[in-house]
Amino acid sequence: MRQINEIILHCTDTPNGRPNTVEDIDAWHKQKGFLRSSAYRKNFNPDLSSIGYHYVVYIDGTVHTGRSEQEMGAHAQGHNAKSIGICLLGNDKFTQPQWYSLACLLEQVQEKYPNAKILGHYQTDAHGKTCPNFDVPSYVENGFEPEEEHVLCLG
Repeated sequence: MRQINEIILHCTDTPNGRPNTVEDIDAWHKQKGFLRSSAYRKNFNPDLSSIGYHYVVYIDGTVHTGRSEQEMGAHAQGHNAKSIGICLLGNDKFTQPQWYSLACLLEQVQEKYPNAKILGHYQTDAHGKTCPNFDVPSYVENGFEPEEEHVLCLG
């Protein structure tokens, strides 16, 4: 059983509102050379060979799995062994359903790993990453309430 001490938030850095999929992310990560363990892949999402995240939140708010929580991720160099990676589709504005699902998912994951700190990818990277392009500590301190400038209104 992995010891989890971080939950790291990401975004796909794709246009806001674009309905990408876990299969798209899997293809992108395959191009980067990420590979999943065959032992984990055999028993969990066998069609996804390379995705680095554990969860992906679609623009409609549905939560999709990538890797099993027990499989080490490939989403934050130097932090993968003890973290869970959660990715939002988009760049810097996310739909109300995404924000709602993210809050619910964070509560569920924190229930399993109560000592895990929630971080943005930018907080773990020394190379100037800005992902997920919102202030994660403020989001957490404000009870998982997003700032208005980061809410995407569709239609």
